[in-house]
Amino acid sequence: MISGSRYLAFVICTFLLSGCAALQNPYRSGRTEGGIRNEGGATIISGVALDDQRGSILDTMEGRVPGMQIQRRPDRCPEVSLRSHVTFRSVVNPQVYVDGTRTVDTCILESLVTDNVESIEIYPTGVTMRPGYSTHAHGLILIFMRGANE
Repeated sequence: MISGSRYLAFVICTFLLSGCAALQNPYRSGRTEGGIRNEGGATIISGVALDDQRGSILDTMEGRVPGMQIQRRPDRCPEVSLRSHVTFRSVVNPQVYVDGTRTVDTCILESLVTDNVESIEIYPTGVTMRPGYSTHAHGLILIFMRGANE
Protein backbone atom coordinates (compact mmCIF):
# COMPACT_ATOMS: atom_id res chain seq x y z
CA MET A 1 0.00 0.00 0.00
CA ILE A 2 1.27 3.46 -0.93
CA SER A 3 1.12 6.16 1.73
CA GLY A 4 -0.68 9.41 1.01
CA SER A 5 2.47 11.52 0.64
CA ARG A 6 4.11 9.00 -1.70
CA TYR A 7 0.95 8.80 -3.79
CA LEU A 8 0.81 12.59 -4.00
CA ALA A 9 4.49 12.71 -5.05
CA PHE A 10 3.78 10.05 -7.71
CA VAL A 11 0.82 12.03 -9.08
CA ILE A 12 2.82 15.27 -9.19
CA CYS A 13 5.76 13.59 -10.97
CA THR A 14 3.40 11.99 -13.49
CA PHE A 15 1.73 15.34 -14.13
CA LEU A 16 5.06 17.12 -14.60
CA LEU A 17 6.41 14.44 -16.94
CA SER A 18 3.29 14.48 -19.07
CA GLY A 19 3.53 18.28 -19.27
CA CYS A 20 7.16 18.05 -20.40
CA ALA A 21 6.22 15.55 -23.10
CA ALA A 22 3.65 18.01 -24.42
CA LEU A 23 6.38 20.62 -24.98
CA GLN A 24 7.76 19.13 -28.15
CA ASN A 25 11.10 20.02 -29.62
CA PRO A 26 10.71 21.50 -33.15
CA TYR A 27 13.41 19.08 -34.36
CA ARG A 28 11.50 16.08 -33.14
CA SER A 29 10.28 13.57 -35.71
CA GLY A 30 7.23 14.51 -37.72
CA ARG A 31 6.83 18.03 -36.41
CA THR A 32 6.51 20.72 -39.06
CA GLU A 33 7.22 24.32 -38.25
CA GLY A 34 7.24 26.93 -40.99
CA GLY A 35 8.05 24.40 -43.71
CA ILE A 36 10.90 22.75 -41.78
CA ARG A 37 10.54 19.33 -40.21
CA ASN A 38 12.72 16.57 -38.85
CA GLU A 39 11.88 13.11 -40.02
CA GLY A 40 13.97 10.06 -39.25
CA GLY A 41 17.07 12.12 -38.49
CA ALA A 42 16.76 14.24 -41.63
CA THR A 43 15.92 17.93 -41.76
CA ILE A 44 13.47 18.61 -44.57
CA ILE A 45 12.99 22.15 -45.84
CA SER A 46 10.06 22.80 -48.17
CA GLY A 47 6.96 24.89 -48.78
CA VAL A 48 6.76 28.05 -46.70
CA ALA A 49 10.43 27.93 -45.68
CA LEU A 50 11.49 28.08 -49.34
CA ASP A 51 8.76 30.45 -50.52
CA ASP A 52 9.53 33.02 -47.81
CA GLN A 53 13.30 32.90 -48.35
CA ARG A 54 15.03 34.66 -51.20
CA GLY A 55 18.57 33.76 -52.05
CA SER A 56 20.68 30.66 -52.32
CA ILE A 57 19.94 27.20 -50.97
CA LEU A 58 22.93 27.58 -48.66
CA ASP A 59 21.48 30.80 -47.21
CA THR A 60 18.18 28.98 -46.63
CA MET A 61 19.82 26.07 -44.82
CA GLU A 62 22.06 28.27 -42.68
CA GLY A 63 20.66 28.62 -39.18
CA ARG A 64 17.85 26.14 -39.88
CA VAL A 65 19.74 22.86 -39.89
CA PRO A 66 20.85 21.78 -36.39
CA GLY A 67 24.63 21.37 -36.12
CA MET A 68 25.36 22.73 -39.59
CA GLN A 69 28.41 24.96 -39.98
CA ILE A 70 29.51 26.81 -43.10
CA GLN A 71 32.86 28.31 -43.88
CA ARG A 72 33.04 30.64 -46.87
CA ARG A 73 36.30 31.63 -48.51
CA PRO A 74 36.81 33.93 -51.50
CA ASP A 75 37.02 32.14 -54.87
CA ARG A 76 36.32 28.70 -53.33
CA CYS A 77 33.31 26.49 -52.81
CA PRO A 78 31.82 26.72 -49.32
CA GLU A 79 32.94 24.15 -46.79
CA VAL A 80 29.94 22.57 -45.11
CA SER A 81 29.83 20.49 -41.95
CA LEU A 82 26.55 18.86 -40.92
CA ARG A 83 27.91 17.88 -37.52
CA SER A 84 29.04 20.77 -35.36
CA HIS A 85 31.82 18.84 -33.63
CA VAL A 86 33.78 18.45 -36.88
CA THR A 87 36.49 21.00 -37.62
CA PHE A 88 37.37 22.42 -41.02
CA ARG A 89 40.95 21.09 -40.93
CA SER A 90 40.03 18.30 -43.33
CA VAL A 91 37.41 17.85 -46.02
CA VAL A 92 34.05 17.45 -44.32
CA ASN A 93 31.68 18.32 -47.14
CA PRO A 94 28.57 16.19 -47.53
CA GLN A 95 27.64 14.68 -50.86
CA VAL A 96 25.14 16.88 -52.69
CA TYR A 97 22.55 15.52 -55.13
CA VAL A 98 20.23 17.54 -57.37
CA ASP A 99 17.26 15.50 -58.63
CA GLY A 100 19.24 12.31 -58.09
CA THR A 101 22.45 13.44 -59.80
CA ARG A 102 25.53 13.81 -57.64
CA THR A 103 27.25 17.16 -57.93
CA VAL A 104 31.01 17.62 -58.06
CA ASP A 105 31.24 20.03 -55.13
CA THR A 106 29.26 22.29 -52.77
CA CYS A 107 29.34 25.35 -55.09
CA ILE A 108 25.88 24.35 -56.34
CA LEU A 109 24.47 25.25 -52.91
CA GLU A 110 25.32 28.90 -53.56
CA SER A 111 24.22 28.97 -57.19
CA LEU A 112 20.75 27.38 -56.82
CA VAL A 113 18.04 29.78 -55.70
CA THR A 114 14.98 28.90 -53.64
CA ASP A 115 12.53 29.92 -56.39
CA ASN A 116 13.51 26.81 -58.38
CA VAL A 117 13.60 24.31 -55.50
CA GLU A 118 10.71 22.12 -54.31
CA SER A 119 12.45 20.67 -51.23
CA ILE A 120 15.79 20.01 -49.57
CA GLU A 121 16.56 16.97 -47.44
CA ILE A 122 19.61 17.08 -45.19
CA TYR A 123 20.90 13.82 -43.69
CA PRO A 124 23.73 14.55 -41.20
CA THR A 125 24.35 10.83 -40.64
CA GLY A 126 24.83 10.29 -44.37
CA VAL A 127 22.18 7.57 -44.55
CA THR A 128 18.86 7.78 -46.36
CA MET A 129 16.23 5.16 -47.07
CA ARG A 130 15.65 6.72 -50.49
CA PRO A 131 16.75 4.32 -53.22
CA GLY A 132 19.63 5.34 -55.48
CA TYR A 133 21.69 7.29 -52.97
CA SER A 134 24.92 6.01 -51.46
CA THR A 135 25.84 6.63 -47.86
CA HIS A 136 28.50 9.18 -47.01
CA ALA A 137 30.42 9.69 -43.78
CA HIS A 138 29.96 13.48 -43.84
CA GLY A 139 26.26 13.51 -44.69
CA LEU A 140 23.95 13.93 -47.65
CA ILE A 141 22.08 16.92 -49.04
CA LEU A 142 19.32 16.01 -51.51
CA ILE A 143 17.79 18.84 -53.54
CA PHE A 144 14.58 18.37 -55.51
CA MET A 145 13.81 20.97 -58.17
CA ARG A 146 10.34 22.30 -58.99
CA GLY A 147 8.75 20.75 -62.04
CA ALA A 148 11.30 17.94 -62.25
CA ASN A 149 8.66 15.26 -61.64
CA GLU A 150 6.01 16.72 -63.92
